[in-house]
Amino acid sequence: MRYTTVAAAFALTLATAACQNGSDQAEVAQASEIAWRHGDVADALTEAKEAGKPVILYWGAVWCPPCNQMKATLFRDPEFIAETQNFIPVYLDGDTEGAQRWGEQFGISGYPTVIILQPDGTEITRIASATMAGELPHLLEVAAKRTTSIETLLAKARANTANLDKEDWTILGGFDWMNDPKHFSDLTKAGTLLGRLAQSAPTPELQRRFGLLALAVEADDTLTAEQQARVERVLGGMLEDKDEILANRQELTYYAPDLVNALPAGEARERLTGKLIEAGDTIFAADGLSLTDRVDAANIDIALANSNGGKVPADVLAKVRERAEWADAHAKDKQQRQSVMDDAAYLLKDAGDIEAGRKILLGELETSEAPYYYMSSLADFAEAQGKDAEAIDWAHKAYEASRGPATRVQWAISWSNYVMRLTPKDKKAVEASAQAVLAELAKNQEGYFQRTRVKIDKWGQSLAEWAAKNGGSEVLDGLRTEMAELCTKQGGKAESCQSWAKA
Repeated sequence: MRYTTVAAAFALTLATAACQNGSDQAEVAQASEIAWRHGDVADALTEAKEAGKPVILYWGAVWCPPCNQMKATLFRDPEFIAETQNFIPVYLDGDTEGAQRWGEQFGISGYPTVIILQPDGTEITRIASATMAGELPHLLEVAAKRTTSIETLLAKARANTANLDKEDWTILGGFDWMNDPKHFSDLTKAGTLLGRLAQSAPTPELQRRFGLLALAVEADDTLTAEQQARVERVLGGMLEDKDEILANRQELTYYAPDLVNALPAGEARERLTGKLIEAGDTIFAADGLSLTDRVDAANIDIALANSNGGKVPADVLAKVRERAEWADAHAKDKQQRQSVMDDAAYLLKDAGDIEAGRKILLGELETSEAPYYYMSSLADFAEAQGKDAEAIDWAHKAYEASRGPATRVQWAISWSNYVMRLTPKDKKAVEASAQAVLAELAKNQEGYFQRTRVKIDKWGQSLAEWAAKNGGSEVLDGLRTEMAELCTKQGGKAESCQSWAKA
């Protein structure tokens, strides 16, 4: 179950967040842990009003790799811990009571998400992933004093970028553009604004950052001549600067290869291919970065090698194997392993050594606090190998082992989807796995919010498509009848829940 860290990550590390001077070290040294308020957002907002402080809201899950990456790096960083003393920090696990309702209110979807809120709950900003990590302390300092909501700032930027001040640019530069369904449910709508910001940003570094983000959300497999020129200009400058490479490492790891591959054959594409591979090696060699950031940089080599759909060259496979072995040797505790080992397994799979990746996943089952995550990945690997029965079995085991109300709904849906996809003619199996989803939802009254709602709705569409193709209307009608009854117990979300049952 590969968890793409770009759209949902806030992977900030000790070294890249370290920019306080020596006079601050005594205060920093006194901080040993973040004073989290666990789960109760309402109380935290009340406390924030009394203290006159903003709120840092963290939304995550026990099983999610980038969440564990944060716990293993950022949340242990004395400098970040010291910065949180200027806020009321709230730790909201997606499986705690009321968590999905809060996710709905704040428009949160992906794990992890970090939002800065005013005491009245108004959103100041969502902090981006590793892209601007070197400026994190300054970003938090600016955010702590802000009274302008992100909605107001985005409207200001749309109206006239010339009116943006220095602090506005700081907030926009560190904003989580790729993980904000509240303001950008359709990422392509962000493309126009990002393009304007790229033209108006006060520094070349910010111009290139916004330019890369704009290309990432708007470019297709075939680039226009104008987009080709922008790719060459943006990457041409960014790949010459180590600091920019590290600041934009996730965008370079996951988006830049596709942009380079979309360029026409020729000198520019060859040059950027070489520079991008060098950038990946620079990311891996950066001691201050997280294990995950460093290992995931091998995706650059794989994606570039796969541009023609052929077999990954032996030298790339050898590099990926070395990086996976390195991750295994350096991931010492459970959080580090949960953050990186699944990625290492998938890199091996993508590079052509699926058995080596499978071995990694099997090895994590005994020690992980969330083994069901690896079971889901094993289901994916089995499907890729054409072992349909084994894939369904792993998906079922993953569901049975999963913990937490929202998580169990998600894993039940995953099992049901495997059954529909791999044994579509087995109506009894489809019905049995679908019943598991309804059973979990029945236990989760008042839980039809945000991630759960989105996943249930999408699953319902898949069921309808399955029924239409496989003569399953009778099964679907029965499930809809049961769903309609369950929806009556979903309180304020009963009506939207009923819309699924009536679809």
